[in-house]
Amino acid sequence: MPYAGGYFMRSRIVLLSLVLVLLAGPFLFAGGRGEQVDVNTITLGYNPFLSDSFTDAPPPIDVIRDVLAQRYPDITLEYLTMPQDLLDSLVIWMTSQDTTVDIFGMDTPWVTQFGSAGWAVPLNDRMPDLDTRIATAGLETFAYDGDWLAVPFWGSVTGLYYRTDLLEEYGFSAPESVMEMVEIIETIRADRPELAGLLWPGERGESLNMFYATLLHAFGGQYTDANGNYLFDSPESIRAVQFMRDTINNEWSPRAVQNWERLESRQRFVSGDAIFSWDNHDIIVFLDNPERSEVAGNWDLIPFPAEPEGRSVAITGGFAFAMNPFSAKLENATRVLEVISSEEVQRGFALAWGPVQQYIGLYDDPVVQEYNPNSEKLGPLVDVALNRPPSRNYGELSALMQEELNAAITGTRSVEDALANMQRRASALR
Repeated sequence: MPYAGGYFMRSRIVLLSLVLVLLAGPFLFAGGRGEQVDVNTITLGYNPFLSDSFTDAPPPIDVIRDVLAQRYPDITLEYLTMPQDLLDSLVIWMTSQDTTVDIFGMDTPWVTQFGSAGWAVPLNDRMPDLDTRIATAGLETFAYDGDWLAVPFWGSVTGLYYRTDLLEEYGFSAPESVMEMVEIIETIRADRPELAGLLWPGERGESLNMFYATLLHAFGGQYTDANGNYLFDSPESIRAVQFMRDTINNEWSPRAVQNWERLESRQRFVSGDAIFSWDNHDIIVFLDNPERSEVAGNWDLIPFPAEPEGRSVAITGGFAFAMNPFSAKLENATRVLEVISSEEVQRGFALAWGPVQQYIGLYDDPVVQEYNPNSEKLGPLVDVALNRPPSRNYGELSALMQEELNAAITGTRSVEDALANMQRRASALR
């Protein structure tokens, strides 16, 4: 009876398959490689700060896990602590289609690189209501060709801090142009030479690139032309970098700025040793605390002023969480991202880390306001926010920009030669 034998054989195979499925539970076999994958364990990769809080609020990773446990108790979130330069690790992983992480942190300048390479899962279809929670500007910051690539959780904008008491004493209002700022510096320093005029970080680092971008636009320049070609050697770019060098040569800035990172620069403004300081927004939460600040009640923050032919910009930074397209756990990874986009988690970031979060209406919350004093000052900066230069290989672009800009301000190379090098090297990356 070959038919009957075949029937019973097929029945036994089906029964055995069902048993294997029941035994496997939440596991599957990934990519035909025979590797067993626990789809209920999602690995999130980010630097060590996710387990830190800068207030008495719980660290963001704890908030994420608490909300995840309430909504999806079957999902376990593992936190893989990555180095500060996590871009290098991510590029290696994505190139080799590695699945070490299911979710990873994405910095704003990486969007073009990851979007063009297909290294982040578009969220538009998986999370179609995301724009009802997260502001459009925040989603567009991490979008490529109309695809939302990540859920923002913290952002930054830069601006110009100034001493209101000093400007008032010498009869000045906040400067409306770069040259007005210089006039204020020269007037006050003629009487108070111990004060620094303008503080900024000139050491090789991302902050140097951001300060350059601020000045480039203040003097009427732009990153690229209509065809996407870089304009780093334009007259406006040369003027911007020459101004950086002039601040040192004319003693508007301390010579040491060429070796300062952002922290070293900001400490001097907080200590009351400067008139102006270009910096990130995040110190607004403690500048009025007399236990931490010598300028409490005597400062303000505005967009960096521009010349008449230029425009004021606030250079953005910040991170969002994206999904690894090579992960075998996209369904549950999406659920984790839904949790991260929730009001509870976004509020947790605001309480532990401070602004800026892009959750709609978050800063109307009285508790969020209590934890983030002066957050109302951020509106004018957000209105003129601008990303850093676009690149399909931002890590290399950033490094070469830092090298050439620092060479220009230290005098190792002339401004023109440094920017010619920067233009040539950057163009070779595209």
